[in-house]
Amino acid sequence: MIRPHEKPIAWRAGMFSLLVHVVLLAVMLISFNWKTVSPTNIAQVELWDNLPTAEPAKKPVPPKPEPKPELVPEPKPKPLPPPPKPEPKPEPAPEPEADIQLKQEAQKRKEEEAKRLAAEKLKAEEKRKLEEKKRKEEEKRKVEEKRKQDQQRKLEELQKMIADENKAQQQESQAAATSSATSAASAGEVDKYVGLISSKIRRNVNKQLCGPGKPELTFAIALMPTGDVIGSPRIIKSSGIAACDQAVERAILQAQPLPVPDQPDLFAQFRDLQLRFRPNDEN
Repeated sequence: MIRPHEKPIAWRAGMFSLLVHVVLLAVMLISFNWKTVSPTNIAQVELWDNLPTAEPAKKPVPPKPEPKPELVPEPKPKPLPPPPKPEPKPEPAPEPEADIQLKQEAQKRKEEEAKRLAAEKLKAEEKRKLEEKKRKEEEKRKVEEKRKQDQQRKLEELQKMIADENKAQQQESQAAATSSATSAASAGEVDKYVGLISSKIRRNVNKQLCGPGKPELTFAIALMPTGDVIGSPRIIKSSGIAACDQAVERAILQAQPLPVPDQPDLFAQFRDLQLRFRPNDEN
């Protein structure tokens, strides 16, 4: 349906189209070449009822020249009419105020939507940065807490090590003191039993064989827990008087069983006893 303000434009367009078709038709008619073509060769044939008798050959009659076709001058093409001047394009009709208002509202809604999306994007970016900051702070806190725990653990280990060393030193000191006391007591007990053994052996020695001096000799004796001598006494250091050495050896064997301690730790020192003996000493 043609609107009222479009009718003049439609009429002008129709007239222009009709004029263009007329011009094209005229050009086609003028450019068409009307020519009459006549045949260039015409064949003539004579008909005979009977064959002719032989006659002297006649000179051939040259054929009559064919008339040349008359040349028809080609019509000159008529000059084309000048093309019609293009009509100015009609200016677009102004849009109604309602359409303008709708476009403005659509543009406004588009701008508001763009602002809303930009605000949401900015908000999401700020939220991401805040979460990233919290995550880094949490990692830093965990690292610091682990470092403090490691320091505390190392301090506790160092304190425990120091305490263990102090305890070990105290135990060593106590053990040394106990050992010293035990050694002193043990040494006293050993000296006591060595004196008892020497006194019992001396009672069995014939002192006249050792002379008037103070000879000294050393024997190695292996004893049983019962005080009996295992094997024969072995002389380590002689007195220089053979008769005296033999007299002391006989006295050791006669003095069996020798007095030995009942405590196993003390008796361990009498299993292989080196006895230094002076037969002329008084009891």
